[in-house]
Amino acid sequence: MKLCVVIGSGKVGGNTEQLADAFIKGAQEAGHEAVKLHLGKLKIGPCLGCNACTKGIPCVQKDDFHLFAEAFSACDAVIWTTPLYFWGISAQLKALIDRLYSIGEKDPKGYYFLYPAKKCAMLITGADSDRHFWAFELVEHYYRRLVSYMRWTDLGFFTAGGCGGSAFPRCIEKTPHLQRAYEFGKQLR
Repeated sequence: MKLCVVIGSGKVGGNTEQLADAFIKGAQEAGHEAVKLHLGKLKIGPCLGCNACTKGIPCVQKDDFHLFAEAFSACDAVIWTTPLYFWGISAQLKALIDRLYSIGEKDPKGYYFLYPAKKCAMLITGADSDRHFWAFELVEHYYRRLVSYMRWTDLGFFTAGGCGGSAFPRCIEKTPHLQRAYEFGKQLR
């Protein structure tokens, strides 16, 4: 399987990227291919709602979204990774997901857009959310609705709390989460 792993963090080398790297290592050892896109290294603006894309006009924004669109087109599965920010996904990842609008095709039977069939998973890190297990609930709800709307196959929702972060020293390497992510990647089918 070809994977497009999106690092939805502005921090290079942080908890989210380390978790994604462990997942990728397991997936590659299981025979999968992976392309990694780090949103902290790319410039992708939010959707402007101009609807140019619905009229056959290329997106008016000249940014790095085309790099994701190319990887998305070639992959079998999209793996979203994000830090938990105020009970939600990162702004970088939200902007990218909103831009998926531009690659949908109008469903002739109704309001919905149609997207290519993909598999999907989400991995999310949190600073101290092991003590606040509910902190991931809104993101999981958002993820499940996204998968349903896109008509994708859910591969799983993976949480990694207690990793430290902005207000606490980063410490994902001291948790079992990297090994768990490696195993998650290794068991992909």
